[in-house]
Amino acid sequence: MPDRCPVCNQDFQIEPGFYIGALWTSFPIVIFIMALLSALLLIYLKMELNTFFITITAILFLLQPIIIRLGRAIWINVFVDFKEES
Repeated sequence: MPDRCPVCNQDFQIEPGFYIGALWTSFPIVIFIMALLSALLLIYLKMELNTFFITITAILFLLQPIIIRLGRAIWINVFVDFKEES
């Protein structure tokens, strides 16, 4: 993640440990993705459980950088207001 926002110049390094709370915002994202994948792979594709666990683990591992970044973006938006300059 960059040190500052390119649009508003907000410092993303607010304080040490600030983004630990982003775990609470990324967790529901992971649960949502797992629920969708579970429905798709188990119900519609009738995948075996061993193959399912390997597949869902690989997909979540590949999506982890996106999930972490999205969780951090949600977390900072809870505490920092963005006011676009006109």
